[in-house]
Amino acid sequence: MKKIICALAVAALVSAAFAADPKVSLQARVSGNLVTHYLDGDDSLKDSGVALPGKDIFGIEYKDDKAGAYVAVQGQLAKNYSVDKASDSPLSLYDYYGWMSFGALKVTAGEWENRYSSRVNADLSSFGGICDLYYGPMKADATKEGFVSTVYESDNITPWATEFALDYSFAGGVVSAATGSDSTSAYNATETFGARFGYKVPDSVNLNATFAMRGKDQAVIGAFADILMVEKLSLVAGYSGYRDFDVSENSLNALELRARYVVTDAISVTSHNNATFGDKTLALFDMVNLAYKINDVATPSLMVANTNFSGDNLDDAVKGDMITVRPGVTLSPRKGATIDAGCKLERWMPDAGDGFTRVSVPVVFRVKF
Repeated sequence: MKKIICALAVAALVSAAFAADPKVSLQARVSGNLVTHYLDGDDSLKDSGVALPGKDIFGIEYKDDKAGAYVAVQGQLAKNYSVDKASDSPLSLYDYYGWMSFGALKVTAGEWENRYSSRVNADLSSFGGICDLYYGPMKADATKEGFVSTVYESDNITPWATEFALDYSFAGGVVSAATGSDSTSAYNATETFGARFGYKVPDSVNLNATFAMRGKDQAVIGAFADILMVEKLSLVAGYSGYRDFDVSENSLNALELRARYVVTDAISVTSHNNATFGDKTLALFDMVNLAYKINDVATPSLMVANTNFSGDNLDDAVKGDMITVRPGVTLSPRKGATIDAGCKLERWMPDAGDGFTRVSVPVVFRVKF
């Protein structure tokens, strides 16, 4: 698999290099948090100053209409970094892939995400976190914003460390197949594969269904409809499912709804909603974002989100409500260049034990052209 991926990636680069009118694009994303202050909570919670997570991304893409390649690295800041120690390198490979098209057939190999449905995030800029959750059943995760993350993506048919995919397009639709592995060892392709069917009815609806085996006895299912018929409204409704064929009690189902409505040329409202339920477990996530575009440079916004976990099969430590409020502003001197800054207030109210209230100041710098 590694040899096939490398060969296709090199071939794509060579093909793109000798093509007419190739396009080069670059991107950089650097994030940080200026301060974190706890207004209340137990004594173990400590304030902190400037924090750089070391997960910044820098990428380059080179392509034309027949082939292309992309490479991105991610910052991995070591605590005791030294240029003399190769094992402490501050950079690691993030995404890398090459692709070629043979008419209606597109061949891609490497590491990337093969998604289809709109994530309805046009106004959510570069903050990420709960503004940009992937589709899929949810789980409690105290290390993430909003104390929530996706268990398994339901709209991604290439969720492994290295992948190979075929996409065949026809009038209004696409059929895709993929396989991959999380290790360099030989693997059983019947246990790690993905498939998708998508079909678009112009000015009406864009439908798709996905299925991915995530290993032996584990599968992810997604079915979504992008509604296109209402002017100024972007709406995606769908179902996400995780199936554990060995232990059925671990299976999860999720109903998803995302929408964005353009109220005026300057004002828009976006909402993301997910209800995940399983064996005596329930997770509810609701987020709304109001954006007001003053001009081409400044766009203030207000995001409010609530996450709730309940159910007899959940640990008491994760049951409760996490409320997140973040007023912010996006500054953009030109298309593709943004600085996002906000003041985030978080209130954790567990069903049992101590909660907390904290304030932080996230900042994200991004350039893409």
